[in-house]
Formats: sequence, C-alpha cells, structure tokens
Amino acid sequence: MANSLTIAIPTHNRAAALAATLESVAAQRLPTDVDAECLVIDNVSTDDTAAVVERIGTSAPIRMRRVLESRLGSSCARNRAFNESRADFIFFIDDDAIAEPDWAAELLAALESRNLDAACGMVLPRWLREPPEWLGPSLWVKLAVHDRSAIEREAPQDAEVLANYFSANMGIRRAAVERFGRFREDLGVVGGNPISGEDTELYARIIAAGGRMGFAPRAIVHHMIPPARMNPVYLLRKSFAYGIGSAITGGRSHNHLDKLVRNLIRMMAAAIRNDRERALYHLVECANYFGYWRGRMMLRQNGAATSRT
Repeated sequence: MANSLTIAIPTHNRAAALAATLESVAAQRLPTDVDAECLVIDNVSTDDTAAVVERIGTSAPIRMRRVLESRLGSSCARNRAFNESRADFIFFIDDDAIAEPDWAAELLAALESRNLDAACGMVLPRWLREPPEWLGPSLWVKLAVHDRSAIEREAPQDAEVLANYFSANMGIRRAAVERFGRFREDLGVVGGNPISGEDTELYARIIAAGGRMGFAPRAIVHHMIPPARMNPVYLLRKSFAYGIGSAITGGRSHNHLDKLVRNLIRMMAAAIRNDRERALYHLVECANYFGYWRGRMMLRQNGAATSRT
C-alpha cells in the first residue's frame, strides 16, 4: 500500500544553511511507492529564503513548496506543517541539518516495521570548526546531538529514552497527531527567546497516553554546529531556558535542592582534577535547576496577575 510523506523544514533567516538541507532532501532515496513532498515553513524570514526554495525546487525530483507562517516561533511553524500536510507521515528536519540519502526511508521503515506512532533518528554533529577540548561527548546532549559510539555500545532498547529524542530528526504519523495533539505553542524558540522543551513535552505526552515512541539509529542527519554554539555561555543559556520550559510544561521534576547540591559538589571535584568538560557539565545542570525555578516563579507571577484581573 502506497504511503504519502511530507518532509517539513521550519526556517527563519537561515537561507545559506537551508540550501544544504534542501539539497540533502532532494537527494533522498525513497521507495517507489512513497508519494513525497518537501514543505518549507517560512517563519517570517527577511533573507533570500524564498529564492533558495525556488532555485532548488525547480530541479529537485521531490515536490518542494514554501508556505508563510506569520506567527513567530518553532512550535507555530511545526504546527503549520501539520495544517498544510495531507500526508500519512510528517517528518521534520531542522534548517541547519543535512540528511543522509537513506534518512527518510530508514525513518519510515522504523515507523512501519515497529508500528510506532512517532520516532526520532540519529543526530550527529557536523562541527563547522574544530571543537574545543572541553566540548566532549557528555556535553553534546546540550547541543541536541548524539554520541554515536556510546549509543552503539548500548543495547538497542537502552537508546529508547526521552534524552535521545530530538526534533531535528523526527517522524510522526498523521493519526498520532490527531490522537495525541500538537506542539505546545507556549514552548519553543521564539525570536531571541530560547525557551525550549516543546519537543520533549510532546514525546512525553505520547508515551504517557499509551503511544509508541521509538529511536531509529539508522535514520541519520548531521546537525551543523557553528562556532557561536561552542561556547560555555551558549550552553548555560540553553540549559537555563530548557529549565524554564520544563517548569511551564508542569509535571514531576528532578529539580530539587539535592540536585543543585550534588552538581555543585561534582563540579568542584571536576575542577580540582582539571576536568573542564565535566566541570562545565555540572555547571550547566545547575543552570537548568535555576531556570526551572525561574519558570516556576514566572508561573506564580502570571497566576497572580490573572487573579487580579
């Protein structure tokens, strides 16, 4: 039975990186019975995104089209893709990621063979310059990329965890969107506000409602990591923002005082032995803790403001 597929790429002012992403989508080796399109959700771009889509789409073997989403934000853009697509499956790839030629076929195979509602694939780092020595594999999760060698050393079932599910490489059935809902639009990167966690919240919601979520290690994309992200300040801000997002999401949290104390002790121990990677890792975990409680404070303030109106 033929399947229909939409490969969705939300984008905002990244025309140069988007070109490489589109070229990798155009080079996908899909089964002959898959009816596929590429949908670019232009989230208020002011660069030459439109020209890039038109240029590559003219000669691409897969249909490419661009739609404008005027509401700024990654969740709004992704949800617009759900509105626009009529396909059985919707795959997402970031506008600064490059898919391997069999990426979509492998992700589709994982969804179908395992009867999954949603799946995420492997996201490998493509460093745009040599990373500093302190930026070791334990910190890669903060950049939403995987340590492939570590995953391959594990039993396959051990990779089936929320920490391995990144929206830069995900696929979901349309039926699952209708059953479990969409990305929360009060979460997700919006302009200069990096509050995140919208993808993790959706995956956790699917699992909690009895859905089937899985990891597809053979579906591989390469996420471009620019020098600006190889910076301790970037990692601290990102982790703080993720903490805010986890507070807004609600539910149980590991951000209790014992986490802060534990990470402070481990950070000092790593600093004493001059292990910069682990020292920064535990500092970043502290930033996540403070972000969470900042988010809790924001919720209380919003609740108080609402009660006064």
